[in-house]
Amino acid sequence: MNPIDDQLNRLFRAAQNAPVPGIAPAFGLETRVLAAWRDASTAPASFWDMAVLTRGMILAGVIMAACFLPALTTSSSNSSIFAEVVQSSDASVDSDAYP
Repeated sequence: MNPIDDQLNRLFRAAQNAPVPGIAPAFGLETRVLAAWRDASTAPASFWDMAVLTRGMILAGVIMAACFLPALTTSSSNSSIFAEVVQSSDASVDSDAYP
């Protein structure tokens, strides 16, 4: 064993034998915590509450679906508004380079 492992093992053995002090919370801590919790529940909601964030996520999903809808509605790839982009990206990929 190297010296660091030996020192670490001695430290762990000493920590096992150390007495555990009885830790008690400060007097009145429970009262202060409950008072703060009650005040927080009656505080006015901030701008970024969950209702606003949920509505924002729903709106973002609707916008994303509306933007993706034209690509799904076209039946042939030649008449698609994205056909140029798809054809140029297909032409730029060299299929011979990858077996």
